[in-house]
Amino acid sequence: ALDRVARFDLEHGPERSRSVLREIARLQDAVGRVTARLRSFTRYAPEEIVREVAVSGREAMLSGDKREVSVLFCDLRGFTALAEHLPAEEVVAILNHHFDLLVDLIAQHRGFVVDFLGDAVFAVFGAPQPDPAHAEQAVACSIKMQRARTARNEETRARSWPPLEMGIGISTGPAVVGNMGALRRIKYGVVGSIVNVAARIEIFTVGGQTLIGDVTRQVLGHQLVVDGPMEAEGKGVDAVIRIWEVLALRGEKMLVLPSPVRDLAELPAPLDASVRVFHGKQLDRQSHPARLHRLGAGGVELESAAPLSVFGSLQMLLPLGDHGEPEALDGKVIALSERGSAPTALVRFTGIGWDMR
Repeated sequence: ALDRVARFDLEHGPERSRSVLREIARLQDAVGRVTARLRSFTRYAPEEIVREVAVSGREAMLSGDKREVSVLFCDLRGFTALAEHLPAEEVVAILNHHFDLLVDLIAQHRGFVVDFLGDAVFAVFGAPQPDPAHAEQAVACSIKMQRARTARNEETRARSWPPLEMGIGISTGPAVVGNMGALRRIKYGVVGSIVNVAARIEIFTVGGQTLIGDVTRQVLGHQLVVDGPMEAEGKGVDAVIRIWEVLALRGEKMLVLPSPVRDLAELPAPLDASVRVFHGKQLDRQSHPARLHRLGAGGVELESAAPLSVFGSLQMLLPLGDHGEPEALDGKVIALSERGSAPTALVRFTGIGWDMR
């Protein structure tokens, strides 16, 4: 049993029978406690790192190396507002259920969860163990995460849990990976500009969407089916970021990511509404008239002279009440075009519940 612990083989259960010799029985109990505590410890610290330290028999030291990796940030959309209306224990249960889904998929694609940041996940592919297919694994994982989240929403609806939507941002490039911190508190980390870029890309996403940086697109080449490019300026990033929306990934089988506004229906006649634009986090007081041409549970296509921009946030007052009263819905512009002579925006709703859908 001690030899198994030394090899970090923690899956075996306790010994079948307890020795009648007191000293050996006490040793069996001690080995059982050590095994259980090591198994628990791997839930607080990454198992790959704990295993490496345990098997090597050496103390963990501060160290790092530079290599090519892909970084993924995944964040829930509108969850903070939803959580304000739920009991604390239910918020924790929903998040744990959500993270359990994501962590399993990240592990299946040889990824590594660096940290949980509120309701967000920060993961890396290509570390701790080098992986030449890190970009492919990251994008494939993101598509499966989005599809799994949609399926899980239907399952949890019976519990009266709100639908969860997440945006995913991915960036590829060189980063320093390794044990960082202080001798009293070491953490496996990832440092580099690509971490900032991935975090900024994720901010631009809407629910159900995966956006990637230009390097990730170049690495995967013809394997990717994408829409873009789009350009945006990110806080803390010097250059303009070129961003692509993932539509599909070619591999052993085609992985397709459905459009986040795939359910829009053409209205028999345009509906009148109004729009207010966010400047940063401040909502503009001025209201602009708008006309809705297509509408669905996920978003809307509207025509308006409001100063809209791709990735820009807005609030819409839509006549969705029982007697045509306006309902305020938040959204984000994901595309702009011309429909006749007026600018037309494709808007994805954020943070709406089952009833509103």
